[in-house]
This record gives sequence, C-alpha cells and structure tokens, in this order.
Amino acid sequence: MICRNMLSAVGISVVALMLAGCEQMNVDEQMEALCRQDGGIKVQEKVPLPRGLLTPHGDPTFFKSWNQDGGDYLFIGKNEKIKTSSPTIDKTTYTIVRESDGKTLGTYVSYLRRGGDILPRLGPESARACPQFTNDRLFVRTVFVGKD
Repeated sequence: MICRNMLSAVGISVVALMLAGCEQMNVDEQMEALCRQDGGIKVQEKVPLPRGLLTPHGDPTFFKSWNQDGGDYLFIGKNEKIKTSSPTIDKTTYTIVRESDGKTLGTYVSYLRRGGDILPRLGPESARACPQFTNDRLFVRTVFVGKD
C-alpha cells in the first residue's frame, strides 16, 4: 500500500513536470508567431553619414545624446507586457524618428520570454529572445550608414 502511494505521488509529480515544460514550449511558440508577424528590423529610410560622424565601430557619434534638446533624431523605446504570468512575454519596440519632419526612419521589434522553468534554478530564470542575433545597436547601424 505504501509502495502504491509512493508510485502514485511520483507519477503525479512526473506529469506535473511534463505539463510545466509544455507550457513553456507553448509560450515559446506563441512568441515565435508574434515575432514572425512584426519582429526584426524594418528600415523606411537609410541616413548616409560622413565617416567623421561614425565611431570606428560604425555607431553614430551622437548615439548617446539623441533625446537631448536640439537633437536631430529621436530614439524612442517602448516596453509592453504581452503575458504577465510566468512564463512572461515582453515586447520591446525601438523607433528612430527624424525630428525636423517627424518621419519614422526605422523600427526594431523584439520579444523576450522569461521563466516557466520546470525546476527552480539557483541563478536567473531561463529566457529566450526573438529575433536572435539582432539588437538595438545593429538597428542603429542599419538606419545610419557610412557615406563613401
């Protein structure tokens, strides 16, 4: 009888762990679908800059001071919670706007899934981003290009 109860408890635990893993996989699939819809870098207009306005790494020299008064470009960031319970999904949107005419030069959208781990972790919870291998710095370098 004790053995049967122990086996039942182990069986229930295994099923619970499997379901927790399934939820994380479902949320990852949901995030991937969102990413396919609007994720990544979209450039409406490239801005050619003389080499003197670019760092050796290709970043505009005014990158750190964009949103100060008198800047020519606005770098706007917006964070949105898509799913608030664990595992969570966050959406981040960056937009570069030319201040003189209000034109959007480019948009970068990324998604991040955090948590939903099957077992508690000692370190930070797991995370997954979409699109991978893209970031705000690459976005800036895609909009502002060197003029030869």
